[in-house]
Amino acid sequence: MTTDSEPSLPRDLPLRLKKADSHGGEAGKPIVTAVEDIGESVDEAGERNRQVLNEASSDVNENEHQGEGQQTAEVELVLPEPKKKKRSKKPKSKRGKNKPTGFEEYYVDPPITLQEHQEEKEIYDVSRPLLHRIELAILRFQKKRRIETERREVFLKYLAYGGVDVSPRMFGGVDNRDLQEMDKDEILVATGQASIDRDRIDLPIDFDAVVRGYLTSFFPYFFNPDTEDMVKLATVTIRNFLTYLLYHDVCPEYKENIDQARTSCDIAGKELWKNQQFTAKGPGDFNTACSALFGGYFYDMYAVEDEWENPKDEATRMNSAVARKVVKFAIAGAGSDEQAGQFQALANADSLRATHVKDIDGFEVISLNVPDADTLAFYGVHASDLQPVGRVHARAYRDPGKPRIDLSPEEKREWEEQSSGVQNLQEFDFFLEEDLLRLCYPGMKVITSIWELNCGLFFFDEVFTAYSSIYTVLANDLMLGWKKPRDLVAESEEAEAEAENESAEREGAEPVNTDYM
Repeated sequence: MTTDSEPSLPRDLPLRLKKADSHGGEAGKPIVTAVEDIGESVDEAGERNRQVLNEASSDVNENEHQGEGQQTAEVELVLPEPKKKKRSKKPKSKRGKNKPTGFEEYYVDPPITLQEHQEEKEIYDVSRPLLHRIELAILRFQKKRRIETERREVFLKYLAYGGVDVSPRMFGGVDNRDLQEMDKDEILVATGQASIDRDRIDLPIDFDAVVRGYLTSFFPYFFNPDTEDMVKLATVTIRNFLTYLLYHDVCPEYKENIDQARTSCDIAGKELWKNQQFTAKGPGDFNTACSALFGGYFYDMYAVEDEWENPKDEATRMNSAVARKVVKFAIAGAGSDEQAGQFQALANADSLRATHVKDIDGFEVISLNVPDADTLAFYGVHASDLQPVGRVHARAYRDPGKPRIDLSPEEKREWEEQSSGVQNLQEFDFFLEEDLLRLCYPGMKVITSIWELNCGLFFFDEVFTAYSSIYTVLANDLMLGWKKPRDLVAESEEAEAEAENESAEREGAEPVNTDYM
């Protein structure tokens, strides 16, 4: 018998459980399912099985009334569907990687609240010392930006170049109880990695000079960027920091100077990568051919026709015939009639000679002349396998970052009287291929050796480096890693006084007073 609350089957009734097929049929084999594989709750599965038992109970009652002998009830066991697996969380190392860093091209700082504005007016008030304001702005900037490892290295070097101490604080740990008594700005100062020594409060402050010195002098030498993205990383990071100073009105008395520094970042971002490319691709076919034929770094380095090729040497060397062809067509296509005539006469007499121009470090670009239509047509008809050349008008240049020439007072006075330190070869023209002309710009400084042919032509040799039009040399990089020297004399005097005190104490005499020493 069954009750109204829960159906039941006779105890002597054998049950044959069958699993319902997923396609509506019956499965022929029993299935054993682990507990953890069952996704539905026990209550839901139990409710389904109660319904099945009710149907089976009604079938049994009908069979009892019909008087059958041994009765068997077939019950379909409904198994719960497997529960969907939850998506695993990202590891800690990958969390937040898609969040904005604050250095994107169109990123702007969000608007600040009235409370934040009042707070910044107090901490950046002009009455406060400038070094305190800049130090706090640096710490806040680092907190507001997500600075990756490579960008952080460039930024910290920039701060150190500008006189900020970014070294880890030794024995500067702060107890948690002390942190609880501080406000957020005091916590930043206590736990930050940027501080400005109060001894430098009298030094002149020039944001533009520091930017020009760091980006044009220190950064190319120290980091040697080999991609345009590396150049942009440095210029964008520093410009972003300067914009932060303007946006939060950290030092309004230096607003114009900071604007000039931002302009210098824009100029350096365009010119630095051109300098790197010019250094790698220079000096060009014409100058290489002249150096190989008449003297210089590439002299006698041209390939012989029957020379074995070295698969490990990727450098392409022109042979003597190609070098002569490059020089002749450049003079004929882009040179003047007078230059072509003198070159031909000296070449026929086998008296072409090259002289090294001394006492200069390179040249500074004044103007550029790309190949005109006649030159392009001439090359297209007679030398389609060569690159057309244009002209670079330049002046002699001495690198202010190198030591001065050691001269006597009379020689120095005579040197200064002659063209402000540059000899009579103050200006000259170079032939240069189109692909290299695109990398040049007025004001560009190229450090190289210059040679003069006795027919009036100039060529330059191996390119050592190229500097920007805003190239600036500061002594700041000499102070990187500098430590204040110890006063060894005072320490030795104190040690001697302490030794005398110890001996006096042992002998019972009065100790020596070192306060007045």
